[in-house]
Amino acid sequence: MAATASAQEGKPSALVEDVTKCRAITDAAARLACFDSAVAALQEARDKKEIVVVTRESVRDTRRRLFGISIPKIKLFGGDDDEEEREEIKEITAKIDRAWRSGYDRWTIKLEDGSTWQTLENFPSAEPKTGDTITIRRAALGSFMGSVNGLRSARIKRID
Repeated sequence: MAATASAQEGKPSALVEDVTKCRAITDAAARLACFDSAVAALQEARDKKEIVVVTRESVRDTRRRLFGISIPKIKLFGGDDDEEEREEIKEITAKIDRAWRSGYDRWTIKLEDGSTWQTLENFPSAEPKTGDTITIRRAALGSFMGSVNGLRSARIKRID
């Protein structure tokens, strides 16, 4: 399913509405003329980048890449969706690209997806290394917990 992001957030694009209104026209020639006109306007707006077509898969991928970053609840990312429709990401699992000490008992971890996380306490069981798997999950009060290779978790925050 695709959606459009228009200048007036939260309202369906008038261009998309114009295309769907054409279906109600019973005369075939008039309906075709309506579709031709509406689709031409839609294509022109797309070419000028006034509208963007976004798939659910693209939104899901963006949500995953933004996991751990505090963003406002805007319609583009499902801020107005029903709870049943919104697919909130509760955890991610990724490979560690790099890991380095950043102070006493602290680690900075760069994941293969480009995001950077920092521990708020030492990993109790293992030091993170390149190629290790880390699972980061949402915890209480907007915090996050990270677990390297399925071992005990430590508090962690996204820094980039």
